[in-house]
Amino acid sequence: MTMSARLRSGMRVIEHWAADAYQAEKNALYTALFTVLDGSVFRTYEIIDDEERAEEFYVRVRPKLLIKIRLHHFDSFGVVFIGTPEDAGLPVAPPEAPPEAPPAAA
Repeated sequence: MTMSARLRSGMRVIEHWAADAYQAEKNALYTALFTVLDGSVFRTYEIIDDEERAEEFYVRVRPKLLIKIRLHHFDSFGVVFIGTPEDAGLPVAPPEAPPEAPPAAA
């Protein structure tokens, strides 16, 4: 079952960011926002929890583009931040998976 949420706050954050963003970045961000609306964001994107605020999390839209979401209630959310991982104080790229160990000789 998927949830259906509404954007309740953060339009000014989106508008401020969009004023200087390239169209490809806007398209990627708006696509990510739609996945928050329909509840599929957790299956579609890398999610980074905010350890200080349980109701907030980051969505890695692109390697150098994050959006921070605040869940208000089960059916509404807001946009708190849009920017680079550096601006958010996070690593630039997702952590790499450790290399797999070679198979043991038999």
